[in-house]
Amino acid sequence: MDLLKISAPDSVIQGVLRRYMDKGNIDEVNYADFCDDVDGGAALFGVGQDHNHSFEYFPKTQPRSSNAEILKNTPQDVEDVLARIRTHCVKNRVRLSEFMRDFDKLRTGSITAAQLRIALNIGKIQISNEEFKLLCSHYKSAKEGDHVCWKQFVDDVDIVFTKKGLEKNIDTVIGDAHVNADYGRVKASE
Repeated sequence: MDLLKISAPDSVIQGVLRRYMDKGNIDEVNYADFCDDVDGGAALFGVGQDHNHSFEYFPKTQPRSSNAEILKNTPQDVEDVLARIRTHCVKNRVRLSEFMRDFDKLRTGSITAAQLRIALNIGKIQISNEEFKLLCSHYKSAKEGDHVCWKQFVDDVDIVFTKKGLEKNIDTVIGDAHVNADYGRVKASE
């Protein structure tokens, strides 16, 4: 009020302060309520929400909507899950080891199942609960608890990029990695 050169007797200032002090707070004034009461749009002509046309030029931001969907894939075996993950990794050029390596501080080759789920989410690989349970049971670690052998899992996925140890053994036969998932499709009969 001093900056605006508004002067008032101390009794009026004390009344304003008592009115706009927050509950139990004697150091600060509720400035938003004060401004709303002083500059209320309904009391002034041509201002306020009823006369605000800025939304025509700048629409309100819409709440962020997620396009995520809950997957309910039920694979027949772990190769179906690996085929889906391999396809995603090739298409998006994702190396899963980059996301899992940080969870394994001692480089033991195993992480918890929750850390595996987090790493897959970071890599933007969406898998259903059935697929995740199948991966966890297939890559179960010998460690106590719900640990998973992430190195073996990553090696099985990275077959689509290269064969591990190829530079040491040049006679290794390279086959195509399985990237087609069946997911309940019945094979053709003879």
